[in-house]
Amino acid sequence: MTSILLVALFVCVYFGIALGRIPGLAIDRTGVALLGAIGMLELSGMPLAEAGSLIDLHTLILLYALMVFSAQLRLGGFYTRVAWRLTLLLAHPSRFLAWQMAASALLSSLLANDIICLAFAPVIARACLGAGISPMPHLLGLAMAANIGSATTLIGNPQNMLIGQL
Repeated sequence: MTSILLVALFVCVYFGIALGRIPGLAIDRTGVALLGAIGMLELSGMPLAEAGSLIDLHTLILLYALMVFSAQLRLGGFYTRVAWRLTLLLAHPSRFLAWQMAASALLSSLLANDIICLAFAPVIARACLGAGISPMPHLLGLAMAANIGSATTLIGNPQNMLIGQL
């Protein structure tokens, strides 16, 4: 019975994350994930201390440090300058796509790809919509290039960080 409840909770949480909310509740994806984690712990009967011991703090601290570093780059205007230089290429969308993919792949090899995608996606979408071109190919290019770039280093994505600690 407990396993059925766990699967049902997982499906509800997955559905809530996919929708961005759970209808009838005033919470976003983060709240859905947090409530799902609390529910999973409660239903499984796992003690909080045991759950805490399963978390790899080194990887979380490294990811947090990279997010702080990325936030400083954003506040310093680095991402805006890179995006501005890239928007100079918007007259040639295919050239813009190539440069944008190269930049996101390079930066994803130096910072975590999640961070690059979160920082670049709004800038690229805004620039493309402002120029009257579809942002979809550029956002897909961002995702692909960030994944490729992140695979080249140990700090490119959280999975590599975990593997690097073994």
